[in-house]
Amino acid sequence: MKKTSIILFVMFLVAVAAQNVIVHNLNQRQHSPTNYTIVLSIDGFRADYPTLAVTPALDSIEHQGVKAKSFAPSFPTVTFTNHYGMATGLYAEKHGIVANKFMHRGLKQFYNYTDTNSVLNSKFYKGEPIWVTAEAQKVHTASYFWVGSEVSVKGYKPSITKKFDGSVPYVNRIDSITAWLQLPVKQRPRLVMCYIEDVDNIGHTYGTSGPEIVSAISRADSLINRLRNNIAALSFSDSVNLIIVSDHGMANLDTVSRIVNLNQYLPAHLVDTVSYSDAFSMVYCKKNCTDSVVAAFNGVEGIKAIARNNMPANYHFSANEHCIGDVILLADSAWCMSYNNLPMRAGAHGFAPENNLMNGIFYAVGPDFKQGYEAPQLQNIDLYALLCRLLHISPAQTDSDLSRINCVLKQ
Repeated sequence: MKKTSIILFVMFLVAVAAQNVIVHNLNQRQHSPTNYTIVLSIDGFRADYPTLAVTPALDSIEHQGVKAKSFAPSFPTVTFTNHYGMATGLYAEKHGIVANKFMHRGLKQFYNYTDTNSVLNSKFYKGEPIWVTAEAQKVHTASYFWVGSEVSVKGYKPSITKKFDGSVPYVNRIDSITAWLQLPVKQRPRLVMCYIEDVDNIGHTYGTSGPEIVSAISRADSLINRLRNNIAALSFSDSVNLIIVSDHGMANLDTVSRIVNLNQYLPAHLVDTVSYSDAFSMVYCKKNCTDSVVAAFNGVEGIKAIARNNMPANYHFSANEHCIGDVILLADSAWCMSYNNLPMRAGAHGFAPENNLMNGIFYAVGPDFKQGYEAPQLQNIDLYALLCRLLHISPAQTDSDLSRINCVLKQ
């Protein structure tokens, strides 16, 4: 009897130990990512572009994975705002990069996306980019030119990052992605983010109606095909998720009959400085001059002047008096602004986000995504929550909502 009791007790201990091992392994599986994720952003790739050109790579992803009806940008619909918004899961008023160019009154400095000193000044960047969330939780990341990845935020950068250099061939960027995924496991990034600007450049220069944009769409699709072939050559290709996104769309401008010259309405005694672009501008007014600037545009066809405090709530563009201008100027569709005789462009973005021409793309394929699924319109700030889910890491508090985008994932 005593011997039997001892045997039963030993069996009990073995069972408990086995259960503990199972629970430990399950917890490890839940908190440690098992798959890799690549995010490729094609700047200015409008939601309907795949209908304008032959895009076999995107068509293949659509059939094998997920395609969203569109990927809605946040306001303003410009590159730096939306790339950093996707990275942080925050609207511009919270993450601080409120435009490609803006004045930060608190810092008394002007941010300009073409100025290296301001781009590398971490004081402009708020929130917590996905690579910071991941690195703080011991998940390696890599970035090839994603906005904000060159600066240290909360003491973290991606394990691998590149200082922006537009002369780097796009093929080199694509090939670097899978080269990084072949590093030793302990150094290998679980998340790689890459940025390509060709389509946006062509849209600005030539507009969205000619052979130039068709060629740019085809070139982008060829790069996606190259990336997919590179992934397929990996020994662990079935463990790689690929997400293709864009930050905004593009619209043609009428620079002949639908143009508003801001110099006619912004006298020097009302204005400190102007952050100007074709479709979206901000006016930083002198003290007590906001109402006068708004009134100056009353009745001006093709443009709306809105005081920051009167911005529509769904734009999430008022709660940052340090960075957001006192008056926001928005051009109507196909209209544009000019200022100080700066050169005009054939195409532009920056229009109101409800303008369908501002919508981007979302495609995804890989072990964590549904197959042959057409998603509804998605919000691009929800990319942050999706990436946290794919990486099995705890998200920061953001505006990003997994419930709005988890429809793309396998249940």
